[in-house]
Amino acid sequence: MRARQRFLGLLPDHRLRTDEEVMPPEHVQFASEARRQLLEQLYAPGRLRGGLLFGSLRDGVLDVLLASPSGFPWWYADADATVLTVDERYAFGWSDCVAAVHGEQVDWQGNWIAYPNSSLPDIREDLTWLHLGASQGLFDGCHILVVVGWDKGTLAGRAYSFDAGESQALECNLGKMS
Repeated sequence: MRARQRFLGLLPDHRLRTDEEVMPPEHVQFASEARRQLLEQLYAPGRLRGGLLFGSLRDGVLDVLLASPSGFPWWYADADATVLTVDERYAFGWSDCVAAVHGEQVDWQGNWIAYPNSSLPDIREDLTWLHLGASQGLFDGCHILVVVGWDKGTLAGRAYSFDAGESQALECNLGKMS
């Protein structure tokens, strides 16, 4: 579980993962529940928001099943400045619950951000957050950043990974809303 690795320093058990599961994502797709959770956040504009993405990676496709908020804003001294700060207890709680329901193949795969006006910003702003998160060990070749917002009245997103010092744009499919 990634939370155990990140916060407790435990090494991942690679024997439990196939080569397909550790292949970097090229495409990100969202299940209806994850889309619903992101939509709820977009309907609450006024501050920078973010959270965790839970899903499974196989054959270069990251299937995002759940998108959590980052917790209560008052947990953080400055919620905007710390949108990528992850509360360990919250991440462990979500990770344990997700693993109990979906099994350990579904794990914390990245983070999402939505801007205060709930619109997609200039890509340069995304890359600023990507580089900051990469410097904190949040983003790498397998763990991604997704920026979500409205684009001409439609839910849209951009996904990125960060590998070997380079940002990589990934195909991001938020799917149709029902």
